[in-house]
Amino acid sequence: MTRSEQAWDTRARVRAGQGWLVTLGLLAMVPALVATVLRVFPPGDDGPALLASFIPYGLVFWIPTLVFLGIATIRARRTGAVARVSLVLLSLVALLGLLAGIAWQAPAFVGSSRAATTESLTIASLNVQHGGADPESTAQLASGADIVTFVEATPDWVAALPASFRKEFPYAVGAPLQSNTGSVIFARHPITSSEALPASSFQQWAALVDTPQLGPLRVVAVHPCNPFCGPGLWTAEHTELRHWLARQDDTPTVVAGDFNAVDDHGPMRELYAAGWRSAANLAGAGYVRTYPADRRIPPLIGIDHILLNDRLTATSFSTFDVPWTDHRGVRADIAGTG
Repeated sequence: MTRSEQAWDTRARVRAGQGWLVTLGLLAMVPALVATVLRVFPPGDDGPALLASFIPYGLVFWIPTLVFLGIATIRARRTGAVARVSLVLLSLVALLGLLAGIAWQAPAFVGSSRAATTESLTIASLNVQHGGADPESTAQLASGADIVTFVEATPDWVAALPASFRKEFPYAVGAPLQSNTGSVIFARHPITSSEALPASSFQQWAALVDTPQLGPLRVVAVHPCNPFCGPGLWTAEHTELRHWLARQDDTPTVVAGDFNAVDDHGPMRELYAAGWRSAANLAGAGYVRTYPADRRIPPLIGIDHILLNDRLTATSFSTFDVPWTDHRGVRADIAGTG
C-alpha cells in the first residue's frame, strides 16, 4: 500500500478544537511572559516600571497557559512528532513559569518563623494625599496605635488634627512642623532624637522613640519619588534611602510610608536583599493592595509598606480606609525577636 493509499485512521490528524487550545494557550502566555521578564529584569523607571506594578496579575496567566497547552499536549497523540515535541516544550515552559511565580509570591502568604520575645506595639502609616485626608477619620483610625507616620502632610492638615489626637500622641517631629510638606511622626512615648533624611522630592524623617516594649526604637517615615518624578529620580531616591539605612546601627528599626514601589520592583527587592522584611509578609497577610483607594473598584497595587530590620517581627498586619485620600493606611503589630 502506497503512502497515498494509507487508511484514514493511520494518518496524523489534528483533533477538533486543537487549534483553539493552542491559540488560547499562546495568547495567555504573552502577559505571563511579560510579567516574568519584568520580574527577572526589573525596569528602571517610567512606563516599564508602571507595568511592573502589575506583575502578580501577569503571573496568574501561567495557569490558563498551562491548562490550555497541557490539554493540547495530551490530545496530540496522533499528530506529527514536531507538533508533539513543540507542545511538550511549551507546556514545560508554562509549568516552570507557574512554579517561579508561586515561589516569588508565596512568602507573602506563608508568614515568618521569627518568634516574638517582647510585648508588641502598634505602628500605623498613611499617605494623606497633600493634606486631603479627613483629619477626624484619620485620628479615629489611628487611635490605639503607639506610633503613627504620615506622608504628604501639610502644616494646615497637621493643625486640623483634633485635640484628642494630639493628646494621645503628644510627641511629634517632621517636616510639616517646620512649615514644609512631607513626613511627620507622632508617638505616645517620648522622642529622644530626630533628624531629616537627605533632601528628596518629599522630605523624609527619622526619630528615636523610647518605647516601654522595646526600649529605643528607630522610626523612619519615608516617601521616595515615584517613577514619573523625573529621569532617574525614582532609582536615585530609593538608592539614597537604602544607603542611609545601611549607615545606621542595629537599633530596632521600623521604616514606614509610601515607597512608590511594589514588592516586585527592583528598589524593594534591593531592600529585601539588604535584610529588610515586610511586616505584611512576616504576618502572612497575603497580597496587600493600598493604591488607588479613592475609586469605585478596590485598590490594585501595594506601594505602602512597613519594613522591619532583623531585630523585629510582625504579629499582625492590616489596612484601613480614610476618606479623601488615594491611599489605604497600613497598620502592624510589631515585637522584638530573639
